[in-house]
Amino acid sequence: MPNIPSDFCTATTIRRGSVEFLSFGGCNYLGLAHHPDVIRTVQDAVSVYGLSSSASRETTGNARPHAMLESQLTEFCNHQAGLLVPDGYTANLAALQGLEVLGIKHALIDERAHASLKDAAVLAKMEIHLFNHLDAEHARTLLHQLNAPAVILTDSVFTTNGDLAPVHELNDALRTNDWLLLDDCHGLGVLGDHGRGTANELGLISDQLIVTTTLAKGLGCAGGIVMGVSVAVESARDHSIAYRCTTPAAPPLVAAGLEALRILKTDDSLHRQLHTNIDHVREVLRSLGIATHDLQTSIFAFTIGNESNMKRLEQALLDCEIILPLMEYPNGPAPLYFRLAVNASHTHEQLEQLRAGLDRVLNTESSVTA
Repeated sequence: MPNIPSDFCTATTIRRGSVEFLSFGGCNYLGLAHHPDVIRTVQDAVSVYGLSSSASRETTGNARPHAMLESQLTEFCNHQAGLLVPDGYTANLAALQGLEVLGIKHALIDERAHASLKDAAVLAKMEIHLFNHLDAEHARTLLHQLNAPAVILTDSVFTTNGDLAPVHELNDALRTNDWLLLDDCHGLGVLGDHGRGTANELGLISDQLIVTTTLAKGLGCAGGIVMGVSVAVESARDHSIAYRCTTPAAPPLVAAGLEALRILKTDDSLHRQLHTNIDHVREVLRSLGIATHDLQTSIFAFTIGNESNMKRLEQALLDCEIILPLMEYPNGPAPLYFRLAVNASHTHEQLEQLRAGLDRVLNTESSVTA
C-alpha cells in the first residue's frame, strides 16, 4: 500500500501532501473551529447524542443543545427571540417565509448582498427590487414608491470585501410596517462587545430589526439563527417550511457552539487578538501599496493589475507556501479579486510571513513586467 500523507488543517494552516501552507482563506474568524475546548466538547457530545438528531426540531429532533444555544445566543445578542435553524442560508429563508405570512410583499436588496438573500425573497414569493450598494437613500426612494409592506435586506458585513452596511440609515428609511433584515454572518464574533455582532457594534436597537447569521464562522461550529422581535421570529417558527421540515445541525456541533459561546462570554482575549491582527494586516497591505478599508472587519479584498497578473501572483504565493485565495465569488468588488481573511489564531510571525511573501512576489512581478 503506498504511503499517501493525509491532508490536515489548523485555524491558520493547510497541509496538502507533505507541504504545509499558511492560509488566509475561510471565515473561522476567532479560530474557534479548532479551539481545544470546543473540539473536546464535540468529542464528548458524540457519545451522548450520536451524529444526527435525524428528525425535524418540531418532531423528535430537538436535542437539548439546540434549545440551549437558541436561548443563550439570543440573550447574548440582546434580542427578544431566536430560532435555531440548520445553517445561515436556511436562516434567511426561514426569516422571509415568516415575514411573508405577516404580509410583507416586497424585498429591497443591496445589489451586492449575499445571494442567499435573493434566493430567500424568491422562495418567499416577494417582489424584488435592488438598490445601489451601500446606498440608503436609493433604498429609501424605492421603498417610498411602494404601496405594500417591504423588507430591506443586506449583509451587515459584506462577505466579499468587508464593507459595512449603513444600518442606521437603512433603519431610518423604514415605514411603519416595514422590516430591516441584517445578514450578520461576517459580523458575529467579529464586531460588538465580546463579538455580539454588527447591531451591537453600531448601537442599532429597533423593533423592526431581524438579524440572521451562521454559526459556522464566528462560533466555528454549525447551524444558523434568526433573531429579533418575537412577532417576526415566532412567525418563522410557526410557518417556515425551511425550519419545520428539515433536520437541524448535528447535536455535537451545536454543543460545540455552546462551548464557543461560553468562551466568547467569559474571555474577550480572542476577540481582542482578532482586532490586533486586523490592524496588523491593514498595515502590512498598506506598506506594500495595497489600498484597504479602515473598518474593523476581518475581510480584505483587492486587485493587483489584470487577471493574468493576479493568477501569476496567486501561484507565486503558493510557491512561497501561502494561500491567498483568488476569488470569482458572486457580487465581489471585481470579476476576479484577492480575498484575504485574517483570524485571531494568526500569529505575529505568520502575518510577517505574509508581508515577506507578498513583498517577494510583488517585486518579482514588477521586474518581470518592467
